[in-house]
Amino acid sequence: MSEDAPHHFSTATVLLDSRILLTSWVEGRATHRLGILDLHTGQWRVLPGLRGMLRDALALSDQRVLVLTDHALTEIDVTEPEIIRRLTAGIGKYNTYLRREGDDVVAVGNSGAATESLVSLSTMTVSKRRRRGSHLPDTIPEGAARAGAARILHHGPVLLVAATQIRESAPQRLLVLSAEDHAEIASVDFPLGLASAHVVGDGVIAAGPDIGRARALTAMPGLIPRVSDPGSVPLAEVVRTANESAVELRKKGARRNPPRTVYRDRRLEPGHELADVTGRRVTLENCVAARATQRHERPRISRVQITDLELQSSSLNGAVLEDVTVDGLRCPHGSGFLFGCELRRVTLRGRVRGLILNPTLDDPDPATTALYAQWQRERMQDPEWMLDLTEATGDITIRGYPSRFIRRNPELQAVVTAEAAHALDWRAVDPGRSSLRIALHELVRSDWEDVTLIADTHGARASDDLRYIQQLRALGISRAD
Repeated sequence: MSEDAPHHFSTATVLLDSRILLTSWVEGRATHRLGILDLHTGQWRVLPGLRGMLRDALALSDQRVLVLTDHALTEIDVTEPEIIRRLTAGIGKYNTYLRREGDDVVAVGNSGAATESLVSLSTMTVSKRRRRGSHLPDTIPEGAARAGAARILHHGPVLLVAATQIRESAPQRLLVLSAEDHAEIASVDFPLGLASAHVVGDGVIAAGPDIGRARALTAMPGLIPRVSDPGSVPLAEVVRTANESAVELRKKGARRNPPRTVYRDRRLEPGHELADVTGRRVTLENCVAARATQRHERPRISRVQITDLELQSSSLNGAVLEDVTVDGLRCPHGSGFLFGCELRRVTLRGRVRGLILNPTLDDPDPATTALYAQWQRERMQDPEWMLDLTEATGDITIRGYPSRFIRRNPELQAVVTAEAAHALDWRAVDPGRSSLRIALHELVRSDWEDVTLIADTHGARASDDLRYIQQLRALGISRAD
């Protein structure tokens, strides 16, 4: 996998008839890919257009495979590869298993649900729903249990492969044992978890629950002295060819989507400053700013210019941002909540997605909360401007930062003062589908001076946002800029 592959997308890895290995991952920001590894040639092929991550698969013929993902049951041709048919209606979401029930019927279900769907392969429709039968876990042989096995991943005539933890995402060890006497042949630690393991050729291919995080499949060749199938290819040869094939795929992908620079698991400590940085296509993943007990020790980000910035599971709460310019910002999965930041000459340009700014910082320690509130009050006495939104568009919410510190675009943004919100009948204005009215409800319940309303011209409610702002201006509720 490329280094900028997104994390936190778990996948199954399925071996079909000892000839094809299937797995999935996410490319770019949210594009699902099905990876098809031919175990005879070592060549990777990639199928786009999936809806969700791989959960299970069944071989229908030499060319056709039935693939179960989070949101669909899909029949694909693995030689092209291409999608032949897809079923979403009636099977529900987040299913985890496929099971043959006959020549024309497969059962689709979730191991944690009470019912499952029976799907006709000839019509690709749900024939009925039924109660799911009980599934007994694999019995762990006594010798394997003594070796630490808690979950059986493969039990064949030569090898028994097991994991030392029940939970896939827990740190654990992969155990490769002799099927005859359960003597240990090899073991590998998986600190990020272990989802599956398959015997391929003369060895084992194992996978963590998150291919994007684990970076790669783990291959352990040479565990079986003699491969019984004369058509099998030694695993070391498959690995070598597969790696070469993967490199070529990454080159093609990089031409379509240039790679991002990803910073993971960084912490900006008290008294530290990130300064004089320029970059493009940057992702911050699991990056945080620490709390300070002295104002001069607040983590600082100064003189930074970034084009195309993405925040993933990151928080810059409480930091000081000074002379920062961001051209294009994306904050998925709630990463755009920035609380208690001190802003000085921060400029946003281009499209912004999912940003919510609030000057207050609620810490579990009441003393820390009070400190940051005091520092915010002191900042309000400084006339230096905080935020420039004149060239920014998108989903931006400002809570509690007074408009006198914000440079605005009057075509897309408007200001309603607390005085106007209490004195004038803004509730009589129909917002349509616009959610901007929520900010006025927050204004009358808070001690804010005013609120800046920002129309999201990229959203499905763009026309309603703009119409609502125009109506507020026409009635004198929003002040003229």
